[in-house]
Amino acid sequence: MFYNECGSPDAPPLLLIHGSGGTGASEWKPVLEGLAKNFRVIAPDLRGHGKTLDPRSAYSFELLANDLAELLRALNSAPAFVVGHSNGGNIALVFTVEHRAMVKKAVVMAGNAYVSGDLERYATGRWSDQLSTAWSEQLAELHDPSRYVGYWRELIDRTGWEIARAPNYSAKDLRQVKTPMLIIQGEHDTVNAPAQHAQFMAEHLGNAQLWLAPNTGHSVHEEHPQEWVERVTKFFLG
Repeated sequence: MFYNECGSPDAPPLLLIHGSGGTGASEWKPVLEGLAKNFRVIAPDLRGHGKTLDPRSAYSFELLANDLAELLRALNSAPAFVVGHSNGGNIALVFTVEHRAMVKKAVVMAGNAYVSGDLERYATGRWSDQLSTAWSEQLAELHDPSRYVGYWRELIDRTGWEIARAPNYSAKDLRQVKTPMLIIQGEHDTVNAPAQHAQFMAEHLGNAQLWLAPNTGHSVHEEHPQEWVERVTKFFLG
């Protein structure tokens, strides 16, 4: 598993989990410098993304959470603070639920605990055929060089099928989780706001705070990087 690391080696470890089609470097660039002031930041490329290969050609939130658990063990960095965005937010939730001893506190941004009906559309047809030209070109630039031309289509379709399948945590499941969590969602996030996924998680998790960023879309850390760093740092270290 390829990963980037920055910040003081003596600072508390912070694991950053990128979203669908991203990499550790591409996802967190707006906030990396700010986070590195207080944390030892670990930003991996998930299985099958960027410079991390995937001999099984597999993608599931549980599998990727298990990968991250092994990474933290290998780096002797558990328990750690954890942040995930979008699909990375789902992985952060799964990681916290399934590997609770490895997580001090977690931030789930633009994630969901269950598959609402509107998310099932990601499994219809090929998600890769529905993307904009700009995003398609970015995905090719990030993921094809380590593999072959057009690999990004296979990757993004796998992630789409997983979005329509998981996670599947009930309110009862979430109430069992006592790890401190900060749930972040943009007010106008077209993916997560319609079904009020952030409110569902914040209401039912055993120890959660909620930040609904006004007039903001899917990527709060990109639209409000300074405020995001301040709020996340205060949550972790406060």
